[in-house]
Amino acid sequence: MSDTDDPRRRRAGWEVLSSDELFSHPYFRMRKDRCALPDERIMPAYYVMEFVDWVNVIPLTDDGKIVLVNQYRHAARRRFYEFPGGTVEPDNKDETPETAARRELLEETGYEASRCAYLGLHYPNPGLQDNRMHVYLGTGCRKVQEPKLDTYEDLEVELVDVQDFLLCIEQGRPMHSLMMASLTLALPAIKKFYSISSLAL
Repeated sequence: MSDTDDPRRRRAGWEVLSSDELFSHPYFRMRKDRCALPDERIMPAYYVMEFVDWVNVIPLTDDGKIVLVNQYRHAARRRFYEFPGGTVEPDNKDETPETAARRELLEETGYEASRCAYLGLHYPNPGLQDNRMHVYLGTGCRKVQEPKLDTYEDLEVELVDVQDFLLCIEQGRPMHSLMMASLTLALPAIKKFYSISSLAL
C-alpha cells in the first residue's frame, strides 16, 4: 500500500498555532508547539527536537568482514556495536548525506569505501524528533589511515565476520534501534553483495 492509498496519511496534519524556542545548539534545537488537531482539539504543549539529518554506513570488505565501531553510550551506560555514522555538518551547506557518510566512515574507522550505495532512510523518533537517518552500503572497504576521533568519542574499531555478526544479533546481543532499522534496510544488499542466501536473519 502506498502512502497516498493509506487513509491515515490523507488526514490533515496538525496546525501549529504558536511555537516557542526553548533551547538552541548548532546540532539541535528544542521547541514547544501549540497545535490544533484536525478535529479541533487543541494540544497546548507538544515538544519537538529539531536535529540535523544523520547518516550511517554499513561497511563491507571484499573478504566477508563488516567494519563496526564498539562505542560507549552514556545514557544507556553500556557499549554497543554500531555502524559508523554521525551528522551531516550543519555549518557545511555543501555536504551531502553521502559525503557525510564517507567522511564519518573515514574519521571513525580509517576505512574508505570504493563504492557507496544509498539504501534509503528512516525516521529515528518521529514522536519527538524531525530528522532523518540516511543509510548507505559501503563496499570494497579498505583501511587507508588511522581513525581521527572527536575529542570525547569513546569507540574501538572491530572487523567482524558478517555471518558471525548476524548470528550475534539473532542470538540477542543488544543493539540500539537506529542500527537495527539500518540493518533491516541493508540486509538484502548484504546478501546480494556476498551472493549468499543462507545468512542469518
